[in-house]
Amino acid sequence: MGEVAIHHRVGTRRIFDLAERLLPVSLLSAPDPNATDEAYQNWHVRRRVRGLGLANPGAAEYWLAILGVKGQVRRATLTRLVEQGDLVAVAVEEVPNRTFFVATVDLPTLEAVQTQEAPEPQAAILGPLDNLLWDRALLRWVFDFDYVWEVYKPAAQRKYGYYVLPVLYGDRFVARFEPALNKKTRELTITHWWWEEGIQPDEPMRAALAACFRQFVDYLDASRIVDEETGFFGKNPVSERG
Repeated sequence: MGEVAIHHRVGTRRIFDLAERLLPVSLLSAPDPNATDEAYQNWHVRRRVRGLGLANPGAAEYWLAILGVKGQVRRATLTRLVEQGDLVAVAVEEVPNRTFFVATVDLPTLEAVQTQEAPEPQAAILGPLDNLLWDRALLRWVFDFDYVWEVYKPAAQRKYGYYVLPVLYGDRFVARFEPALNKKTRELTITHWWWEEGIQPDEPMRAALAACFRQFVDYLDASRIVDEETGFFGKNPVSERG
């Protein structure tokens, strides 16, 4: 409700204080931008749909933290936003009997993907909490990709590993891997690598993955990356800073 806020951090611990002691009076006394519950629900549901990209109205877990928006209220809000022109109801081929929602402002991007020539595929490494991964059921329906972040599972129950990252190439999930970063040497090691079923990497894919991992090294401020598990990147580093 905004009554407390983070004052500072000590390591991984957050220290909180009353918001009235942290924020200026002008902000605390500003009028509520949403004068009614319905206006608030419209704003927050519209915001959540944009965050999801393609919103599945039945996945209650991904509508949490929106005050008062459950079940019938959520469906009524989605219908209202469609009638107002803020959202569009869509269907996905090969996902029968389900209706999804996209933001109207995102339609030009969707139409461009369908009508323009596809660019050269690029690769990306996704974090476990990336927006695209929020709805696990939608991942299976649309991308045929089954992913669970196993960080909270006991080691014996994990199918892959503690911190496994999906790899996207073009519009397909092609692999997943488990990294390990040595904080002293800053060396990034690929400890495990799993190709998705049916993926046969060709030279363009390998080049895109190498470019992607060079960016990953830069992002982590790592000294280099070494593949101990698969040999895909070779025993020598694929990238070494400096």
